[in-house]
Amino acid sequence: MPNSKKKIMTFSANVVFSNEGLLTEILLRVPEKSLIRCKCVSKKWRSLISSPHFRRLKTPRFSPASGIFLYHCSFLTNPFHKFVPFSLENPIQAPLQKFPFLPHDSPKISIWQSCNGLLLCCIFHNPFTFNENYYIFNPTTQQFITLPKPSGDVIGMSLAFDPWKSPHYKVICLRISDLEDENNQIEIYSSETKKWRVSGPPFPIRHDISFRYGLVYWNGAIYVSCTERFNVEQEKFPMLDFINGQEVQDHEEDHRIVYFGESYGRLHLIQVNRQKLALYNIYQMKHDGTGWFLKYEVNVEDVVLAFPRIIRRYLQTTDFHYYAMAVLDVVRGEKEEDSFLVLHIPEMAILRYNLVDKSFNKLCDFDNGIHEEFDGELAVGNGNEGTFVPWEEGKECVGYK
Repeated sequence: MPNSKKKIMTFSANVVFSNEGLLTEILLRVPEKSLIRCKCVSKKWRSLISSPHFRRLKTPRFSPASGIFLYHCSFLTNPFHKFVPFSLENPIQAPLQKFPFLPHDSPKISIWQSCNGLLLCCIFHNPFTFNENYYIFNPTTQQFITLPKPSGDVIGMSLAFDPWKSPHYKVICLRISDLEDENNQIEIYSSETKKWRVSGPPFPIRHDISFRYGLVYWNGAIYVSCTERFNVEQEKFPMLDFINGQEVQDHEEDHRIVYFGESYGRLHLIQVNRQKLALYNIYQMKHDGTGWFLKYEVNVEDVVLAFPRIIRRYLQTTDFHYYAMAVLDVVRGEKEEDSFLVLHIPEMAILRYNLVDKSFNKLCDFDNGIHEEFDGELAVGNGNEGTFVPWEEGKECVGYK
């Protein structure tokens, strides 16, 4: 190569290296996994990529969920997780292939939650006891930490991580009080202190709180049900009591909540009426968290007609279990027409049901003899690389949605 070209290339590299603004604009366009390698170029690059300012620029405030993990087990194969992408045109690859903390004897592992790029995972050693191990896992770097054991028997647990506010995360644990069995207790783990601490006094067990949907993190609070939330900063339980002026109950005589979860920065629940079991009323929480409003009304009778085997004809038509069909997810997109339901047709398929044009498509088929369980959505980005921010070895596990 002529010396003149070498000088031009050297000059260009020096200009980029010395201009932090220009360097930032270039690195913002680098995929996350390649960004990890870029941190090895120099201390300056490492510091820039690791800075909170760069993380905020790199990551959109919200990104649509891109897939769901299914837990497969059968008598013929060892248990494994299968990733099902939501996109029909451009499906992404599985964000992770293995769990590095999984022992060789392969006990059951569940992905309890994804929160801005981090996964809260649990390994059950004995399903009849409270003997579990909990992990915070970054799929991009394959790094993880093992959480210390909480002080009591765990009822529910949730990640609370907002990288736009802090590089640190918290884990909120609802457990049985170790002093009074009839009471519950909140315990909080901080990635900053690496310790659990008790939050507030024990409080009476609320039998109307349902954990069938897991704990949900939204807008700075952990929702333990559609009517009760724990404010992470204030460490208090303000109440939510109404849907369109009507009191909300998880199990009413004529209504039942069949889904509760978050998508694209919005909190949703689905309520059905025993007189119209195919009609899904999808409610959305107001942005200020003061109550629910009806967002969609969806009649899924066309799905019932397409899969008549889901009808349990031995039950009354008003029985909430009359249709053997479950809502796995409400997925909101950047555009209204990109929003859809994810429906589970037992032993047959996973469907994507568009909330605007009411069309539906199969995302995957099930083989006979496969038992499927669902570990909930994994909110990853639009690209194949995902949108997980790297986490340095020896530093806190930091990830982005």
